[in-house]
Amino acid sequence: MSMELQLIDTIFFSDKRKNLLLLLKDGPKTIEEIKTELEVSSSPIMAQIRILLRDRLLVQRDDVYELSVKGKLIVPKMEPLLSTFQVFDENHEYWARQNLCTLPPHLLDRIGELGHCKELVPERTHIFDYPPEIMGPLYRSRTVMEVSSFFRPGYPGLYLDLAKRGIQVSLVLERPIYRKLISDYLKDVEEFLAMENTCLFVCDHKIELASSIVTDRFISLSMISKDGRYYNHEMVSFEKSALPWGQELFNYYKDMSEKITQI
Repeated sequence: MSMELQLIDTIFFSDKRKNLLLLLKDGPKTIEEIKTELEVSSSPIMAQIRILLRDRLLVQRDDVYELSVKGKLIVPKMEPLLSTFQVFDENHEYWARQNLCTLPPHLLDRIGELGHCKELVPERTHIFDYPPEIMGPLYRSRTVMEVSSFFRPGYPGLYLDLAKRGIQVSLVLERPIYRKLISDYLKDVEEFLAMENTCLFVCDHKIELASSIVTDRFISLSMISKDGRYYNHEMVSFEKSALPWGQELFNYYKDMSEKITQI
């Protein structure tokens, strides 16, 4: 086995070693502190410590263990990779269907920031509605931002209602969606634009996903499959780390869009 493969095996193929390395990222620990914080006994954890010492990821000073120089370089890079593994492992079938290349590269690299996600599959009787699981949090949010390349019949009424409740609402829509709105819901759009807590942007570039909603409570991502189909499934995360990721996705499309102030 090459040194590189041995190192990968050492780091990732034992939860005890992985958890110990992440624990020591915060600073040196005595064996008693390690046992207490990881809730392990002496014999099993000492076996893992010996392996990490052998591969020079740890150093020992008396009864204190800490990351070596090599460990301090490697361990901080473990967390994003482990987070990415978690995102894909928890919802493998969903992500396998999606064309992930449609996400901006800098955000795809950090997809682990979505954390724990749940796939929401709509009932056939409510195929065009927002999932009920996000409606409560949506109305309890202070800010709501959505990027969308498709039209939901409930769009105009929902976002007007949210804005009337004092929620800051910002939308980025593809040009064809905007045209449909002003064609079929002109009065609602005019009322929306007249409010102080609303923003509407129109994007003439192709939005490479179905929709993304990000609030101060959650992010909901609906993508287009590898075969170009839209299945109306939402991937939702309530993790704090997911919110800045979602805001960057919104800003990515907002920055290439035109702000609409009046029709």
